[in-house]
Amino acid sequence: MEQTSLISINRSTFSPEAHAIDHGAIIYSHMGSASVRINFDTWELNGESVLCFFPGDIIKWETMSDNFTADAILYSSVTLRSASLNVEHAVYNTLRADRRCGYPALIKEVVSSMFRIFRFYFTVEHYTLTDRIVALQLQAFFLGFYDYLLANPRDNQRDKGTQRTNELFNRFMELLEEEFHEGHEVNYYAERMNISRKYLGIIVSGKTGFPPKHIIDEYIVLRLKLAMRTSKRSLKQIAADFHFPDQSALTRYFRTHAGMSPQQYRLK
Repeated sequence: MEQTSLISINRSTFSPEAHAIDHGAIIYSHMGSASVRINFDTWELNGESVLCFFPGDIIKWETMSDNFTADAILYSSVTLRSASLNVEHAVYNTLRADRRCGYPALIKEVVSSMFRIFRFYFTVEHYTLTDRIVALQLQAFFLGFYDYLLANPRDNQRDKGTQRTNELFNRFMELLEEEFHEGHEVNYYAERMNISRKYLGIIVSGKTGFPPKHIIDEYIVLRLKLAMRTSKRSLKQIAADFHFPDQSALTRYFRTHAGMSPQQYRLK
């Protein structure tokens, strides 16, 4: 994708298929309602509201009303790095845990203005620095949102388990997002986290209801689908990228977990 783009989301664009994304987004809904699963939590959009996506997220739109309308600014990992040059990493950890901005004044006064700026720069053709403008707007938004969350702490009812198990689960997901190419087995992540395979299983099952191997395979398949959709690399090259021994191993793995061959998926 381009570094940044502005799109509209409505019922005509609705697809219930889960997919991994290689970009981030801020969704700004105007009317109607929708629910979207991000990784293992479901979030609601009702009327005027805001939701954040980040690169590597697994997205599944579960419901969407006929009158739902929203704008979305999509940004690449490059733009995210640019926007975060002077922002602490803790900002993004906080935002990933609490993605929905529930502060009406911030939405009304800041987000609506930000999207008016986006619409202006994306509809006037002679502007050439749109990506940099978006990065600066994102930095201001992230800082403002983070400042609001710090000033208005709230209990996260989504968390299951102790602070320690939540931290370990988040670490598992970070490792999966960063090292899915080479880490196909549970032992790989348990060793990277210096915990036992059994303990990792308890943590992941308690948080998601699924064993770690299920989560790993689901994520790898979604990333394989993303690579097949967005890349012109051959299946042999993709197999090497994902550390499969050869193309045949990739095909067997994909067929087992996706119900079709990579070739069939690309044709679809």
